[in-house]
Amino acid sequence: MKSEPISVAGVAGPIVVTTNAFWGHPAVTVGGVPAPRTGRRRYALPAASGGAIDATVRNAFADPYPTVEVNGVPHRTGPAIPVILRALVLLPILLVAVGGALGGLIGALGVGANLAVARLPIPSAAKAAAMLGVTVVASVVWLAVALAIGAAVSGS
Repeated sequence: MKSEPISVAGVAGPIVVTTNAFWGHPAVTVGGVPAPRTGRRRYALPAASGGAIDATVRNAFADPYPTVEVNGVPHRTGPAIPVILRALVLLPILLVAVGGALGGLIGALGVGANLAVARLPIPSAAKAAAMLGVTVVASVVWLAVALAIGAAVSGS
């Protein structure tokens, strides 16, 4: 998922952070050019005056938008997410409590879907409804798969 371009004083162009939806590994571009990685979540951004500026990409728990820290100053790559939506993002992972490994796998896929919903440019109420829908769908999928596995095991 790509962030909106952000401008930071001293950096040679707009910064865009692309986060892999499945693994969460960020890639940073400045003015459309990939910034070289200098360490874990650390990048060398080209400076407007030449040279490079050290930057770190940080992800907050259940926040769909990473923060780029340049010279110790954090810059959000997207709007702030209300706490209730952060809680709803994580709701499908509760399937692990009733479904074990299978519930955890399906719940993790639901969390990924909810993170994608959290990035949509729609009102918070619509996001909340969609996230609850994702949780219901994940629960139905878990139940269907569990019943199918149970039927296959008892039928043999």
